Amino acid sequence: MNLSYNLKAQSFDTLKVMTYNLLNYRNSTNQCNNTNNNPTTKENALEIIIDHTLPDVVVACELGGSPNGINAFTLLNSSFNQNGRNYYNMANYTITSGSSLTNMLYYNSNKLILESQTTIQKGLNNIDLVRLIDIYTLYYNDPNLAQHGDTTYLHFIGAHLKAGNTTADRNERAEATEAVMAYLDTINATGNYFFMGDLNVYRASEPAFLDLVFYTPDPSLNFFDPVNRVGTWTNNSIYADVHTQSTRTSGGCAAGGGMDDRFDFILASDEVINNTDKVEYIANTYEALGQDGNRFNGSIKSPTNNSVPFFVANALFDLSDHLPVMMDLKVTLPAANKISEQQFNFDVEYNNPVTDKLVLSINDNSVAIKSIELVDMSGKVLKAALVLNKNRIEINMAEFSRGTYFLRLSSTEGLKSVKKLIKI
Repeated sequence: MNLSYNLKAQSFDTLKVMTYNLLNYRNSTNQCNNTNNNPTTKENALEIIIDHTLPDVVVACELGGSPNGINAFTLLNSSFNQNGRNYYNMANYTITSGSSLTNMLYYNSNKLILESQTTIQKGLNNIDLVRLIDIYTLYYNDPNLAQHGDTTYLHFIGAHLKAGNTTADRNERAEATEAVMAYLDTINATGNYFFMGDLNVYRASEPAFLDLVFYTPDPSLNFFDPVNRVGTWTNNSIYADVHTQSTRTSGGCAAGGGMDDRFDFILASDEVINNTDKVEYIANTYEALGQDGNRFNGSIKSPTNNSVPFFVANALFDLSDHLPVMMDLKVTLPAANKISEQQFNFDVEYNNPVTDKLVLSINDNSVAIKSIELVDMSGKVLKAALVLNKNRIEINMAEFSRGTYFLRLSSTEGLKSVKKLIKI
């Protein structure tokens, strides 16, 4: 019998978060077609960008709508899960009725698990938004979660607000952000929230932006710009270092005019900025990839861009007229074990993933397993079974919803082990 005593101090991990407007990916319009916006070229370009950055979360917009989200699946397989990567997963497909464009969240399933998602489709006046807004809730995939029961949640709000600089356009953007903040107010939202995407705002005084950063009904819900670069961004060289559009000077499918707008953002809640809920923005990591501050009214690749390799600059140019925006997060993980806790690797076989019935076969006769507990993500014991003098245990799982659970095994000698279980 091998017995080890583990002392695990509080540990940390990092997550890289990205938002990216993919410019009519697999969506044909009067301006964009397979010649001037070739999907294979775009997929190859995104593959290069993912190779270079390896983000853990990507909230993308301007994906073309398709039956059952096949375009989003194509991007997952063609760009994310390439070059030895097989760990990226995606959220459920959603789209506004009558729209040709949608959002999607891609995530590193080694680090994160998608728990739930919802959408906001109507403004406060009950009129349909131009495009729905997606809210994704993920939790950190901590292998020791069943031992400490302290789940770390992250909530990503993906938005692609109405484009244009007319009063009507600004009002439609404000309808969307008002609806988001009212929703967060209704659910008494607290924790690690991120509002991200192509906001299409021209200045910080716009009602849509003020809704997010200066929400008067409940200031505790305010979002913050991690780099505090708030002002009149459009065509203003003072903000050249945060401009995200356009990657080129001449148009076609893409917008022209060079880098002179800050349309793309990742805004974070107070909890993230001040590190009060186990997730913290890492200072000086917020960036628009390829933005060296020397691109005002110019192209992302000419003159030579030394902030990224030349092939990355070319990929940024080929993929979109927007730059991806990224930042890093520090996730604090609770200590898993106490000094006195004894960990043991029981020789137990079980069907994983499981559907309706969990069957465990106990193969180890050197230790007497006393009990097996089924534990949910919060640490709550859902079922317990006595095992003494049994080599086979069956647990009915039909009543439980799909998701992640844990099996906690205990022996008569006080030995313990925790194993992960997926219900599908």
